[in-house]
Amino acid sequence: MPVKFGTDGWRDTMDGDFSPANVERVAQAYVDYYRGLGTADKGFFVGYDCRANSEVFARTAAEIIAASGYPVFLSAAACPTQVVSFVVRERGLASGVMITASHNPPQYNGFKVKEPQGCSSFPETTDGIMRFLDKNPVKKGGKVELYDPREKYFQYVEQRIDFAGIQKSGLRIFIDPLYGSGSGYLSTILARHGIASVEMNAQRDTKFGGFNPEPLACNVPDFMAAIQSAGQDFAIGLVLDGDADRNGACGSDGQFINSQKVFAVLFHHFAENLQKPGKLVHAFNGTKLLDKLAAGLGREVSVTKIGFKYIAGEILRGGVLLGGEESGGYAASGNIPDRDGILNSLYLCEVAAAERKTLEQIYAGLEARFGAHRYDRLDLRLDNAQKEKIGQILAEDLPAEFLGKSVKNKEELDGLKIHFTDDSWILFRASGTEPLLRIYCEAASDAEVARLLAAAGQLARQC
Repeated sequence: MPVKFGTDGWRDTMDGDFSPANVERVAQAYVDYYRGLGTADKGFFVGYDCRANSEVFARTAAEIIAASGYPVFLSAAACPTQVVSFVVRERGLASGVMITASHNPPQYNGFKVKEPQGCSSFPETTDGIMRFLDKNPVKKGGKVELYDPREKYFQYVEQRIDFAGIQKSGLRIFIDPLYGSGSGYLSTILARHGIASVEMNAQRDTKFGGFNPEPLACNVPDFMAAIQSAGQDFAIGLVLDGDADRNGACGSDGQFINSQKVFAVLFHHFAENLQKPGKLVHAFNGTKLLDKLAAGLGREVSVTKIGFKYIAGEILRGGVLLGGEESGGYAASGNIPDRDGILNSLYLCEVAAAERKTLEQIYAGLEARFGAHRYDRLDLRLDNAQKEKIGQILAEDLPAEFLGKSVKNKEELDGLKIHFTDDSWILFRASGTEPLLRIYCEAASDAEVARLLAAAGQLARQC
């Protein structure tokens, strides 16, 4: 049966190739790889999210790793992905495994590998693991030790946030963990500092309330409505994805604030409010507002392929203030080099409290300085062969004009990105984890973004 590591781990459907037998094969290949490196004696940590059977897959993987004679710690309960990264780095372990499919639909599950530095796995690591697949028979029955990582992680977060400022500001905080493994984390941390919050959708629901556990406006209508009905003038909505390593937000009016806007607000806070040094790193599908803000502040910018492992690589090389991606994952200087939806949600509270402004007011201030930048994404469900073919066709036969807009140039760092002379752009990219063609777009108005995405989707379907 096929196993393939994509943009961020191996993912597949649980009624397909993500089966118990395949998890056993991958877990054996995983431990064999680290034994070959000579680091397996340092031990491993295995975590899992709230999806159906995640705890079963996690225990299976942990026991197989332990059967080779190495120390293995299994999370005592479902936990966020970044907590696995934190534990691996904090305890000096060889590596970590997180059983999760992140934001993917409920029928998916996945096997993420964490590097000893506390970040997403690099291609050479997953390639190395794949070379050991089926090389040795699966060993079973190892003994594992349960470990609760929450207190150590809470202490790590508490060293980084101005909770006194948040409490003093009177900010009203609403939380939606989307039924995921981040449930209870934000509310508990805030309560430890005397800050009240309202948390909804915190119970385990393996169907995620009928939505995908991704921080997008289309997946949180009940949360937006709850904030609107509360009618608070100075409020913030914090949204986590299914494994809580990514985050989105809502304004005090309940309107969704997308990941591009969140990224810009975070960079503004670190670079301008906190005056921290370092360059900006963003993925190929990042907003141009980030580049303009960085240029205005004299900060260097590095652009990477899509996938947090590429951003983590830049962070580990040093000199990075903030790295992030369109899908809502960010890592700041001095923190673990991995996405952290919990910590970054608290940074959003911190910036709102520090400026005594709502998130929508802060972002409006950035647009007043650098112009309007509106963004959206279209996901087309296509089979794998078709989604790969479309990009090749468009790259070979790119029109000089599109919807009356002149094409300025194209880039092919990761997919096909078409830049127009009016500073708008469209990016066509095949998903590395799902049978989807993702089309990203940025323009000066929501109406223009909608027009471009509709035409781009039609063009893709005709290829």
